[in-house]
Amino acid sequence: MDIPFIFIFLPLNSETALYTVLFLILIVSGFGIPIPEEATLFIGGYLAYLEFIDFWLAVYILTLGIIVADNAGYFFGRLAGTYLSEKLSRFKYANIFLGKTKNYFDKYGEPTVLFTRPLLGVRVLVPILAGNFKMNFFKFFIFDALGAIPWTFLLVSASYYFGHGLDFLTEVREIKYVILTSGIIGVLFLAARVIRKEKEKIQSEFPSE
Repeated sequence: MDIPFIFIFLPLNSETALYTVLFLILIVSGFGIPIPEEATLFIGGYLAYLEFIDFWLAVYILTLGIIVADNAGYFFGRLAGTYLSEKLSRFKYANIFLGKTKNYFDKYGEPTVLFTRPLLGVRVLVPILAGNFKMNFFKFFIFDALGAIPWTFLLVSASYYFGHGLDFLTEVREIKYVILTSGIIGVLFLAARVIRKEKEKIQSEFPSE
């Protein structure tokens, strides 16, 4: 079986290392690093489809990674939220945002943690805001787990059971062709822009009479 190009930088020779890397990626993305949670879950499911890792163990570890990251965000908001709120309140739109989210949390309470799980970007802020607004930790933990468990299982399963449909997108040779073509187009586009700018510069320095 060909190794997909997008996985060549992963430690494919070590199952334990793969679990560790996936777990750490979720932890890092939970702190706002722009790595979509969905991407990590899909990669986990696809690696299980390729038999590099075990499906159920991947589900357990990835779920744990999400919950740990969210809990870290909660305690960060709990400990540093007041300080950050005071700093951000100096800015008009940040102050408006904090006010609106506080009203939303007051209105809908703990289920907010559950229902915002599929919302890309928003779910990173929710644990921090929950901690900042002093949401009961036990209730936060329960609703966070209720959202993380089915969410992880759904996305990992989708990638695992439909992995054969992803093969044609990740074959090494196909990706190489795409990268090569994109690179050539990019170079030509850049060259055209440089030539045009140089031409305009020359024309401005030596206008035609």
